[in-house]
Amino acid sequence: MIYFILGSCFGSFLCVVAERVPISQPFIIARSRCVNCKRVLSFWEMIPILSSLLLKFQCRTCHKRISVTYFITEILYGLIFLLSFKQQTTIDCFITLYWLTVVLLLTLTDIYYLVIEPKIFYPSHLTLIAFLFYFNFPFYWESLVLYLIICSIILLFLNEALGMGDLLLLLFWAPWLSPHELIQLLFIASLTALLTYAIIFLTTSKKVRTLQLPFVPFLNLGLIVAHFL
Repeated sequence: MIYFILGSCFGSFLCVVAERVPISQPFIIARSRCVNCKRVLSFWEMIPILSSLLLKFQCRTCHKRISVTYFITEILYGLIFLLSFKQQTTIDCFITLYWLTVVLLLTLTDIYYLVIEPKIFYPSHLTLIAFLFYFNFPFYWESLVLYLIICSIILLFLNEALGMGDLLLLLFWAPWLSPHELIQLLFIASLTALLTYAIIFLTTSKKVRTLQLPFVPFLNLGLIVAHFL
């Protein structure tokens, strides 16, 4: 329970980082505000999970709807903390927590802005690669070859199926996943993305049916299921 509570507190902060870094706003010293009326939030309005429920996902001043993203992220990062600290070794705990934190940050920037934020992506993933090499995690050349084959097929025949940012993200992950994990990741991500799009297509108006669906959240789900569970 302690790990979950700590994780949910940090999860709220990750939302702030993901919202502000792509638009070059300060996220450490700046006070949290309502995105609609710009009122500075009180301490009790920022209690992870509970505040959203007590306020019924509305600002208490302007009564505008508060995004459910904070609520979901706080729960997810609490679960990520639990998953990370259940790993067998300290190194595994550290790598799991770091990797999933970075992926969750990129998931949020993709949801907010439909972009894999370079200011987060490159430093974090180069650091991740350095950690994986330093701690001698298995490197799968066959997965890298498999990725290049899949990438070539996508670029030749399905060039609109994945963005270049998604392919670049997979390039960093592929050598550290076994071929089975890589295929499983892609299957889970593709299937859940198709199901989500089908639900949106069938339940919304024609104007919404042309929306772009962020794919990093589905890659994140595939990574957790295929590699960490």
